[in-house]
Amino acid sequence: MVEIYIIISLIIGIGLGYYLANQTNHSNDEELEGIKEEMEKAFKSVAFDVNKSNTEEFLKIADDKFQNLSKEADKDLENKKKLIDGNLETMSKKLQSIEQHSIKLNQSLEDSNSQTKDLRETTSKLREILSSSQKRGQWGERIVEDILNVIGFIEGINYTKQGVIDSGERPDFTFNLPKGKHLNMDVKFPLAHYEKYVGTEDELIRSSEKNSFLKDVKKHVKDITKRSYIDPSSGTVDYVLMLVPNESIFSFINKEDSDVIDYALENKVLLCSPLTLYAVLSLINQAISNFAMEKKATEVMNLLNNFKMQWEKYVEIMDKMGRSLDTAKKDYDTMVSTRRRQLEKPLDKIEEITSLVESSETDKLDSGQQKF
Repeated sequence: MVEIYIIISLIIGIGLGYYLANQTNHSNDEELEGIKEEMEKAFKSVAFDVNKSNTEEFLKIADDKFQNLSKEADKDLENKKKLIDGNLETMSKKLQSIEQHSIKLNQSLEDSNSQTKDLRETTSKLREILSSSQKRGQWGERIVEDILNVIGFIEGINYTKQGVIDSGERPDFTFNLPKGKHLNMDVKFPLAHYEKYVGTEDELIRSSEKNSFLKDVKKHVKDITKRSYIDPSSGTVDYVLMLVPNESIFSFINKEDSDVIDYALENKVLLCSPLTLYAVLSLINQAISNFAMEKKATEVMNLLNNFKMQWEKYVEIMDKMGRSLDTAKKDYDTMVSTRRRQLEKPLDKIEEITSLVESSETDKLDSGQQKF
């Protein structure tokens, strides 16, 4: 760029000299014309060089600028590519997660639909059960039997189902207790008004059905007390069990009118939800086990006492036999020592005499032979 300024200054100087010459010498037109042509040539040459130099300089600057911009663009493009790749990877993971959640959600919806269907079927069956007194009794019996199976009770041993008692009545279940005692239970529970209470949203109807239901429960308690389910003279305990077939119903009674439970206890009727019944029967089972253990312990003690008596007799006889053996041993020792020696003395004498006789006879025989 400095060179360009120098050339331009030179051209300006030549032009200025031309102007001065033109002012002082108007006569020499040809020379001036020649100088003018030379200056035009020089100016064109300088202009060409300046233009060429500017073009090269501009191209060089443009090329450098383009290279820098290209590098920056490549770098920026690479960064954007990495950013886009990262975003795509994140989006891919999120899409996979969404897909998995969607699959789980679909499965949950299918399970929910299946459970809803089962619930509808169960509700329908429950309504059918609640509408029939006989089916309500069968439902209660099934609940009790499931609990008995869990505890381990055996029909005919631990309990009797629909057995006839002394009064001719048939309790739903009779549990056998230690010492010949029995505990009866009724499983027919009045649910008709409770079903209507649950099945309506009208507050007036709900209130009416609730009161009717609680009255039915009290009436059923009273009906049970009129039966011979409690008869100590025939071996029953002082209480009878009454099954409430559902925990929520038991909680409803306790919440809405706890006097019903108090009324039942006053009449020696124990209301039992499934969980309460499980606890009561578990206690009965434990009592039976404890009684059996106590009975076995008594039998074991009797056996131990009998063994002790027999052992004492055995020891006495063995001692007597030992003393007899000691006496026999002493007698034996006497027989094989003193008695033997006393018996052998005569034998020794006899043997000695016999020897003497034989010796004398031999001598006589020898002397007779010598005479001949």
